[in-house]
Amino acid sequence: MKARRRTTAIVFLIAGLLATSLLLAGSESIGKDFAPDFETVHSPVNGDANKYLIFGKIPIPAPAQELSPELAAFLGRWEGYDYSPPVKKDYKIVLVIQDISAQAGKAYIWLGTNLQYPSSIQEINFKVIPGAAPAIEFDARFGNSTITLRLIHAADKNILISPDSAHRPVELSQAQTFYVYKDYSQYLASKRITTHAYQNKDMLRFGQGYMLYLPEGYEDNPAQTWPLILFLHGVGDRGDNINLLAKASPFMMIREKGPLPFIIVAPLLNSSQKMFPLEYLEGVLAEDQATYRVDPKRIYATGLSLGGIAIYRFAIQYPDIFAAIAPLSAYADSDTLSKIGRIRDLPVWAIHGADDTVIPLAIDQRTVDALKAAGGNIKFTVLAGHDHDTWDDTYSDLAFYDWLLQHHRP
Repeated sequence: MKARRRTTAIVFLIAGLLATSLLLAGSESIGKDFAPDFETVHSPVNGDANKYLIFGKIPIPAPAQELSPELAAFLGRWEGYDYSPPVKKDYKIVLVIQDISAQAGKAYIWLGTNLQYPSSIQEINFKVIPGAAPAIEFDARFGNSTITLRLIHAADKNILISPDSAHRPVELSQAQTFYVYKDYSQYLASKRITTHAYQNKDMLRFGQGYMLYLPEGYEDNPAQTWPLILFLHGVGDRGDNINLLAKASPFMMIREKGPLPFIIVAPLLNSSQKMFPLEYLEGVLAEDQATYRVDPKRIYATGLSLGGIAIYRFAIQYPDIFAAIAPLSAYADSDTLSKIGRIRDLPVWAIHGADDTVIPLAIDQRTVDALKAAGGNIKFTVLAGHDHDTWDDTYSDLAFYDWLLQHHRP
């Protein structure tokens, strides 16, 4: 299952709106929490009153005259990724180095798996390791672990990078692409993405509600029905923050590239739940069909990791509901596998990373082989160079949605 790492966070309000979160209970060795006014440290993007460049406004003083060019090159704002398994680029990092000398320096670090909801924002002091290629070294918290990061400046590429010997690979550039929204709900609503509580209050024992996308033109013709995508998230997004579902999901296609001709519904699972109960999925689908104009012949389901496992289980239970399913980085559990023949007539597109260490490829291969042996209609794509994360590329590819629309129930 998706092993997305989370730390306990405390959310602070900016102008009464949810903006960012801070790490609680950090060791003094990893710096101190940094909680400035939102607009003091983030700079607006293209005059947008809601979209800001993370740490884009922290001033960078001019280097001291006696500072060597090798050390002066460290100064400034850097952003990039941690490349450690099981999900490379899961952690995003913004590092602003404000001061440096031959011995030490001061910086600010922003770190998290979700751009909108960081797990750590801190002011840190680092030490300088002298040498032909000087390095800076400091402690940072990744999940439940405190990691010592050492970074050198690669002048040929103008990047900060971990030395080859480092066990925590990190690469930062001077790109300016990491944005945060002062009012995230307002931003999502501008993309027609909203969150909703359940009309059936019995559903609250399973999840707090669902995220919804209604396609452009939905309001124009009250008689028109639309295809539906049911999306189920991974284990790391369980809890009470529905807005997390806008990241690793079909909603990313809408946010980053443009509209889709589907109703999209993504139920949130409470952290107390170890899996998506069938009773919950039945209730979600029933409420969707009663509330929105869903074409019953074009209902699709996709999910990643924990959600993909649930998609197999739900389709096995109700093989005549879906027009097609697409489980990502998932597999059919033993009980589901024993009944796999029930979906032999259902188009399935299974997608898996070749280097997945969370759910190894061989486990999904057993599911694919069993469905093929039962005469199933399955397309299996193995993404070379991918670990557990197959969703970023899949859900931002229009061909994925075109494949869904090729299928409908008779």
